[in-house]
Amino acid sequence: MEGLVRLPDASADLILAADVMVYVHDMTPLLAEVARVLTSGGLFAFTVESHAGEGVVLGEGLRYAHSAASVRASIVASGLMPERLEPASSRTESGAQVPGLIAVAARR
Repeated sequence: MEGLVRLPDASADLILAADVMVYVHDMTPLLAEVARVLTSGGLFAFTVESHAGEGVVLGEGLRYAHSAASVRASIVASGLMPERLEPASSRTESGAQVPGLIAVAARR
């Protein structure tokens, strides 16, 4: 987030975060900063590990897994609009795909 803080308002059309949000428990403050930096119509695409339950859980590998509902709620709470939220694995562990989501949020 420190890198985002240094950017001017409405200075980015696209921000990507692959395999980063797994280290963030509460995404809302980070997403609010993304919303500040994005231009109108700008997109933020990111991946998260997911789980079928509610909220956010810390896994054995010290990576957070987010429910689809909690990701959507964080996007909306930050002032962004959820454009896409699809199940997809971004990595494997011990030969098995780790459940995940690909999210795309837009600033209107």
